[in-house]
Amino acid sequence: GLSTLTYSANAGLNAEIDLSNPRIVPIYGSDSPTSPNSGDQASYSGFLYSSRIVFSAAHSEYQFDEKGNKIPFARKYLFIGLPNSKAGDYKGAVKVELRLIAKNYRGNGGMLDDFAIYVLEKDLIPAAPVKLLTPEIEAEIRESKTPIKMHGYGEYLDRCLEGEKLPCSSKHKKTTVPRSLTTVLRTLDDAESIVGYKRPQLSESLIMNNGKAGFGCGGDSGGSITTTYKGEFIYLATTPNGMNAYSCGQSGDNDGKGGINYASAVYKHLDIIKEAEDYVAAAIARE
Repeated sequence: GLSTLTYSANAGLNAEIDLSNPRIVPIYGSDSPTSPNSGDQASYSGFLYSSRIVFSAAHSEYQFDEKGNKIPFARKYLFIGLPNSKAGDYKGAVKVELRLIAKNYRGNGGMLDDFAIYVLEKDLIPAAPVKLLTPEIEAEIRESKTPIKMHGYGEYLDRCLEGEKLPCSSKHKKTTVPRSLTTVLRTLDDAESIVGYKRPQLSESLIMNNGKAGFGCGGDSGGSITTTYKGEFIYLATTPNGMNAYSCGQSGDNDGKGGINYASAVYKHLDIIKEAEDYVAAAIARE
């Protein structure tokens, strides 16, 4: 089985509709090269970094078996919907032309450096690049407890009925419009002291948690963690994965404390961001 399914990022439990993120996008998987035209749920979520570059989650492309081997998990074709569009409204959706996976994406009791980039075949909308997190800004927003937001097109209702044992089966549709949860960045020590166990493999990850509800549910994967700091909108990372989290009742290994939510800081992936930007620049030059 795919052991990693229990780690999938899970909009967050009881998350509110939030249309304030100008770059959150739905992602639609398809087996056909033409734009999808049925269904009212996004496959997962993404973030429009610039006109034709979308940030998302590597685990929607590859997961890992127990031996740590990559298992292809992707749909043959992907389409990106307009920012904040209603899931199932495919007007303006653009096809993905190139997929780039974080060079150091790996499984180690969790999915580390879980980051992917999709380059579109044309502009989704005219959009300047968004400011990206740096190690310096990360330290400042952690120390100042600046609020950070998780945005996604995922599940947001509890799968579990009273008395039902985890993991509970899917009963509800994902949200049709993006929803968000707000929390703060933490140190790993901080999170470990809350949950009562150590997770040394997360030492290089961004760490956050949001009480017993956790910080995301199925379908939020690939969405964004952003903040507004000193008046600037900043992208930190893709929606966190949850280790021992509740995940709307999807997870079988919930610790009852919300688990440790972790994500790979975007500044670790400047290499593939440059690759994507060079690809787009060459495409525009040809056009």
